[in-house]
Amino acid sequence: MSTIITKNITIGSRKRNVNVEFYNSAMDVYEDCKKRTITDSSFDDKSKASFGRWEGVETYDEALKYLRNGYQPTVNKLKEKLKVQDPGQKRISFTNNIVGSAPIVPLALKGVPNCMIDTRMKQIKCKVIDVYYDMTCSCGTDSDDIIANGQKMLGAILDLEHQGYRINLYAVQSYNDSSSSDILAVKIKSSNQPLDLKRMSFPLTHTAFFRVIGFDWYSRFPKGKYRSGYGHALGYELNDREMKEFATKMFGDNAIYIAGSKILSRDEEYIKEVLKNAGQKNR
Repeated sequence: MSTIITKNITIGSRKRNVNVEFYNSAMDVYEDCKKRTITDSSFDDKSKASFGRWEGVETYDEALKYLRNGYQPTVNKLKEKLKVQDPGQKRISFTNNIVGSAPIVPLALKGVPNCMIDTRMKQIKCKVIDVYYDMTCSCGTDSDDIIANGQKMLGAILDLEHQGYRINLYAVQSYNDSSSSDILAVKIKSSNQPLDLKRMSFPLTHTAFFRVIGFDWYSRFPKGKYRSGYGHALGYELNDREMKEFATKMFGDNAIYIAGSKILSRDEEYIKEVLKNAGQKNR
């Protein structure tokens, strides 16, 4: 089940017509692709095509296997990151105090005033952040670079969640020209849910979710239109200031839009700083 929203917005001095289809499950995208017909003869039928290194899979069925089961290399890499995270980032700490949740029996027996365990939690002063990560990159971008980009993004999200930030996370693709956009947005994490690496790994990090499943969705999106070369990423159309304006007008005040095309040469620390600053802005 999906929701389609259409808005006509002005970014800078330019008007832009934007269609966004929201899903709560990546599998639902595939289910809609099975039921829909291709909207323009200029589109290729990706469900019947053969693929290769550029898409990161050999067949459509291989992409579906990752969609169902997750992309294990990303899961393994992020599991390793979990193992080595700095324990100093934990929000909960314990100290001796005259009041607390439980007594320290040996100290209480000796009559020591600070004989209680006082539990303290570090406060993170930010609202929920709605993060829209657009994995779209140009045709000249290598599949391995798209995967590495997504892994950087997921690593940054994991670190911030570990510090106590609350994040709604959307896996996004955008198909654009100078005046219009067709956007796929799949919610892969709610702010009140723990990270599920297996569920998130394919739609957030793997090229085939973009160049196989996404292309298939785009060719069948009822409100979409064919653009030469399937269009280009929003990150190539808008600068950083315009991207912030786009996020607010399209998705709301708590939204931050991260374009994969703009972070190819950036590291994970840069992404974390961008997200932290957005959290502070939304206090």
